[in-house]
Amino acid sequence: MAGFFIVAGCTSTTRQPTVDKPEPTLQKPITTDSSTGRDVYTTPYAPGQLQYDLQIFSVARAFDGDSVHRSDSTRVIGLITTTFATGSRRNTAIVRVEFDSVSVTRGSGTSVPLRASRSLTFTIDTQTGEVEPTNQARLDSCSKEDLESSPIDGREVLPTIHTLATPNTWTDTLSTSTCRGGALLRITRIASYTRVESPDSTLHIARIAQFQITGNGQQWNQRIEVSGDGTSTDTLRLGGFPLRLLDVAGSSQTRLVFKTELRLQQFIQTSRTHIVMRSR
Repeated sequence: MAGFFIVAGCTSTTRQPTVDKPEPTLQKPITTDSSTGRDVYTTPYAPGQLQYDLQIFSVARAFDGDSVHRSDSTRVIGLITTTFATGSRRNTAIVRVEFDSVSVTRGSGTSVPLRASRSLTFTIDTQTGEVEPTNQARLDSCSKEDLESSPIDGREVLPTIHTLATPNTWTDTLSTSTCRGGALLRITRIASYTRVESPDSTLHIARIAQFQITGNGQQWNQRIEVSGDGTSTDTLRLGGFPLRLLDVAGSSQTRLVFKTELRLQQFIQTSRTHIVMRSR
């Protein structure tokens, strides 16, 4: 059961935004969206194409139950390309996310490339930063043996940037589903964002998230139940003109419990994430 790898990898998504709705402050326009009068280049969603290098390193340790005490490590690397365009509705942007050169290395083993997945499309509210998938099917079962969600889901480079937040804090609730080792996992995450002082001209945002995990499925012809919880902390850095997400650095810790009729296993998984935009 240590093969469960919980990092992103979401196939079905339901968002329940809880952001505040303050009155927008007026800004001197540079290039504006004529339908809103707002400078489209002061948000991170202006038209254009960006590329990001992503690395996620995780270690899962068995710590209780009838598990053999051991550690398993996993490293994921990949290239994420985002292409932004103006949405057809007011205050929206459309983004296509594509993945390339994605590979997973478990322990000291050989890096295993993952087959290319289809591109994903999202609609973004340019004022609240709310991200909604537009071409993802609902995930109800992980019964197929070859059904395994990608460890990257595109949202790694699509944080909720609430451009109208006053004061400089906002929250966001996200529910996702993913397949891991034959189990359908449902993850609910509540993230709190805070603009913080920066030593340079870039915008720094601190993000702290709490998440809950529940799920069930089949492994080795046994029914398995999964539960867990965790916390993640990240620093997001934005800058340039137009405004862009430059990099994300953070860590997380997740407690996971796997229960079958005959066994109980508990793990702690720690992860470090680093995402950097390639030079334009």
